[in-house]
Amino acid sequence: MYDYNYGLTQTAPTTNGVEQFFDSLGSYGAAAILLIIVLALIALAVLILVVIANCKMFDKAGEKWWKGLIPLYSSWVETKIVGLAWYWFLIFAVLTGLLSNGTDGNSVVYFGLVLTSFNYNFNLAKKFGKSNGFAVFNTIFPVIGLPILAFGSSKYNKDAKVDPNGIFSVK
Repeated sequence: MYDYNYGLTQTAPTTNGVEQFFDSLGSYGAAAILLIIVLALIALAVLILVVIANCKMFDKAGEKWWKGLIPLYSSWVETKIVGLAWYWFLIFAVLTGLLSNGTDGNSVVYFGLVLTSFNYNFNLAKKFGKSNGFAVFNTIFPVIGLPILAFGSSKYNKDAKVDPNGIFSVK
């Protein structure tokens, strides 16, 4: 109703909406926004590193590098690269679809994806001459493991003996 100044000097309102937004947040809010921006840039850099490493890994395996850019198709090609049977791609695609359709709390889906991921990484490690320990490492830390395969000295061996069922081989 009445605008009292209480002896403080009154400044003219700024017309810049961004300045008003940050002024209204205070110092902690502005720091939080800055932190979010920095974390988003780090996440973007990690994403770019993983995509480039995936393309390089495809290239090492004798596939065209651009196949690593197409999300579902790259999983199909990776199934062929690691020597798994076609139905592992289907299992992976269904579990990923269930996860993206709102079954976030379903631990069975998460467990299935971890097993499927380990199955891929188990054969991938064998194809690149790595140990079973590397398969576990690559399952837990793919952001580190994939660039090691892609940019490291390991060579892809198309003729490496792997089972089409991976760790689930019945013998």
